[in-house]
Amino acid sequence: MASSLWSIICVAGVWGFVTCTIFFILRAFPARDRFEGRAALAWGTGVLLFFVVWIIGMTQA
Repeated sequence: MASSLWSIICVAGVWGFVTCTIFFILRAFPARDRFEGRAALAWGTGVLLFFVVWIIGMTQA
């Protein structure tokens, strides 16, 4: 039986993952042949964190 709390955590994880991935692309590569390392580190950390939350949520829901 699915747990409502874990289902909410799973959905929050997938939406956070998608949002952070989009912002990673937009902020880390602001122009052609430019790479912003600090922005990439910040948004890349968010991508990894929300990916882990998403996977944990899927295993528990």
